[in-house]
Amino acid sequence: MRTNGFVGLIIAGICCLPSQALYSQSDFPVEPSNESEGVFRISNASDDFESNVDAVSFAPASPRTSDLAPIAMPDNYGNEEYYGPVEEYTQGDWIEDPYLDDTSYERLGIVAGAAAVFLKPGFDTDTAFFTEDQSGMTTITTSNDFPYNYQTAPRINLGVIDNEGLSAQVRWFQLEDNSSNGATSPNNFIFFNGLPTQTVTGGLRAGGQAGDFISTSSNLKLYTIDVDMSQELNFERWQTTFGGGYRHASVSQTYRAVGTASGAPVSSDVGHRFDGNGLVIFGEARRPLGLFDRRSKGTSSVSLISSVKYSALWGRSKYSAEDRTPGPTVAVAQTDNKKSLSIVELQVGAQADFVLQTGALVWVRAAWDGMWWNGAGSAASESGDLSLLGGSITLGMDW
Repeated sequence: MRTNGFVGLIIAGICCLPSQALYSQSDFPVEPSNESEGVFRISNASDDFESNVDAVSFAPASPRTSDLAPIAMPDNYGNEEYYGPVEEYTQGDWIEDPYLDDTSYERLGIVAGAAAVFLKPGFDTDTAFFTEDQSGMTTITTSNDFPYNYQTAPRINLGVIDNEGLSAQVRWFQLEDNSSNGATSPNNFIFFNGLPTQTVTGGLRAGGQAGDFISTSSNLKLYTIDVDMSQELNFERWQTTFGGGYRHASVSQTYRAVGTASGAPVSSDVGHRFDGNGLVIFGEARRPLGLFDRRSKGTSSVSLISSVKYSALWGRSKYSAEDRTPGPTVAVAQTDNKKSLSIVELQVGAQADFVLQTGALVWVRAAWDGMWWNGAGSAASESGDLSLLGGSITLGMDW
């Protein structure tokens, strides 16, 4: 990476040989560029010579390297026909070569982040129980859903990163949520559990007389653990990251309904869980709204960011159900099957970067987050998809 940058600078220097004015001095000021494409500008402006000014913009090969390559230069650069405006860079550090000292950036650093994610679960079918009104000429059936709310979930990453933006990290995310719903029956009302179970009785049937009731609850637990590698790449002003690796994921859901049928107790308990392993791939793009030098202490920048992540998982799904009806009669069902599941994650937001005087890069990100667990099911069923929508606030550090 550094060899390519050095060769680029040699080529740029050879192109400038016809212009003796450019080499009338041995020092060059290095400054943040005003060019829309560049990150640095190197100019031959000086107090001794102000008639012929040439400048060329440079960008680093990655946010952490000091290798520079020319990406924009003025017309007629390298000959005596170009006469640009006289510009003095009073804030620059004078150096003997038109590239930066890169020895201080040879390192293996630490990258870490912690996020508070606010998500609300959504399901293809989110029914807590059905109500059947038999008081009129026709029977009216209504669905009563679980009132899920936003929950806070942690997301943490920790790893190492080298000078060229190659990183190895471990990432962990976990979410837990629960909800409940219930009702008391007037005359001629019948209650059913949210979805039929796989037992012979097919779940719970409550109600039948005034005072009968139904009470339902659900619980959702899921987590992911990733071990991956990624590489940072720059394309003009775009900063991108691509990577992939291994993922382990687990999602478990439970459903419970209790009530009375003509005064007799009834209940239904359902639970299913998926544990799987597979591959994960991801990509992220950052577009700084202004020029940003990763290596200049005390600088800051704001960027727009977007990312997408996809994982394919293979594992086993276990299901169990127990229904109790008057009698009492107890019916049980259990299954254990192979299953595949995929997860899609999207993020769109803004990120503020701050380079501390110690050289550490600290960043804060606010974003909209969306996750889709295809095939995760709902509280009472293995079928259907689970969506998690909300936002996140992330604090990260690259040292």
